[in-house]
Amino acid sequence: MKALTLTADFAPKPDYQLNERERTTHRIQAGSQVWKNPHIAVGQSADPKPKDDEVIIKVGAVGICGSDMHMYEAGKDGYILYPGLTRFPNILGHEFAGKIVEVGKNVRDLKVGDMVAAEEIQWCGECISCRRGFVNHCDNLEELGFTTPGAMAQYIPVRARYCWSIQEIADRVGSESEAMVMGAMVEPTGVSYHAMFNRIHTWQPGAYVVVFGAGPIGLAAIALASAAGASQVIAFDTSPSRREFALKLGATAVHDPVGADLNGIIL
Repeated sequence: MKALTLTADFAPKPDYQLNERERTTHRIQAGSQVWKNPHIAVGQSADPKPKDDEVIIKVGAVGICGSDMHMYEAGKDGYILYPGLTRFPNILGHEFAGKIVEVGKNVRDLKVGDMVAAEEIQWCGECISCRRGFVNHCDNLEELGFTTPGAMAQYIPVRARYCWSIQEIADRVGSESEAMVMGAMVEPTGVSYHAMFNRIHTWQPGAYVVVFGAGPIGLAAIALASAAGASQVIAFDTSPSRREFALKLGATAVHDPVGADLNGIIL
């Protein structure tokens, strides 16, 4: 299959102390301290085969996240800009949707032909953090497209437990291709949802909401706030087109923050 793979030199900075796990697995906690001279290329990779608890997904749509860009971009010293968990070489891409084309023998709730999106956080479900419900703080965390092969490829293997059907989206929009694009937005929308409703436990209908930045995650936050009953949703962005999108998704007011009296607008 074709895939977009990022490679980089394993070159820990002198003042960065590798722990034993990083040294043996090259699963690095602080990527910008270790990976140098990044390079991306489209090439051939072996077609994946499913493990017993995995499905193989034919990718229908995949987004380009700022994280993907920061893994490819380097500073003046040659080190990647992305500061987080990484392992290279690796196939990029974690915002995606697709159709299942093969299932492992222990998969029960998914079948060939199902349209799905998948979680980027690959949690173990067994550690203390997972058992407390904080799967994004999993002690054994892996990240699709960061430490395991991602979706900028024709096919991707994913454990069935991380997959979610998007058939209802397809039924609603009446287009499989459009559903794939919307399915690829599930992951960034989930970032906003988690921050707004899982981590903040004080949400009430009628709330006033201010969103700085109307990129994909900001726009998702605007739509979620509107759907959840916010009485005011004020959005700031320097881009006229993004401000226009913000209004379409439920913002009650939009502003260019450059030179604006932020306190006056918000208060």
